[in-house]
Amino acid sequence: MVQEEKIIKQHDSGRNPFQMPDGYFENFTDRLMARIAEEEKKEPERVVAKTISMTPWRKMMRYAAAVVVVAGCLGGGALLYNRLQTADSLLVADAMDFTWDDETLDDALDYEMVDSKQIAYYLTEAY
Repeated sequence: MVQEEKIIKQHDSGRNPFQMPDGYFENFTDRLMARIAEEEKKEPERVVAKTISMTPWRKMMRYAAAVVVVAGCLGGGALLYNRLQTADSLLVADAMDFTWDDETLDDALDYEMVDSKQIAYYLTEAY
């Protein structure tokens, strides 16, 4: 950074590169007010908007695209709703499938070597 500053100082002659014409601010207010008065006298230019008419085919394509988007949103919402509903019914069906009879439960507990103290421990609030 120091080297860059040295290069800038070598090329700088010490004078201000920005200069103002002599007497610029002497009648500045009068000139400014005269320009404002001229601008107010001028009528603004009228800009005429160009009208582009769409062909019937393009209009139909625009409506068709809107119908496809709406149908996609409605169809997706219906599928999501059905998916959420079937998930709840599957949980109920799964719970009904996993009902244990006493003999099967005893066999499973014997296989896992779980005694009555462990069962009591798991059923209390200590777990």
